[in-house]
Amino acid sequence: MRELKNSNSKRRAHVSEPLEITLTPLIDAVLVLLIIFMVAMPIIQNTIQVELPTSSTNDVQEHALEPVTIYFDKGRRLFIEDREVGRENFLRELEKVFLTRQGEDHIVMVKADQSVAYGDVVRLVDDIKYLGGVRYVALATEKR
Repeated sequence: MRELKNSNSKRRAHVSEPLEITLTPLIDAVLVLLIIFMVAMPIIQNTIQVELPTSSTNDVQEHALEPVTIYFDKGRRLFIEDREVGRENFLRELEKVFLTRQGEDHIVMVKADQSVAYGDVVRLVDDIKYLGGVRYVALATEKR
């Protein structure tokens, strides 16, 4: 005769193992976010809105030295490269930038909004020249 086995007898005592957290999806998500921020950062940094005046001659000369770019927006805010600086700290901050660059003669590119008063731009250029170590100051325009 055959012995019938009870289905309950086949069940074994289950020993609970410690649950492990899989880190692979977490690492994947972090890397995707890192890539997104790396791609978006240059777009975010170029948010200084300056409407340049137009000119029929837009001569661009290439130089071995990379110019220091100064933005002067319609709200009369000053930026050295992409960093906002106060008017009272402008020369000190510009001098710090000059110290980090090679060479003694620096080229400065001023990108002033066309709505900024001409006298304000002239005073800014005078301040830059007063600092010394500047070969020349260029005013940026857009070609018509």
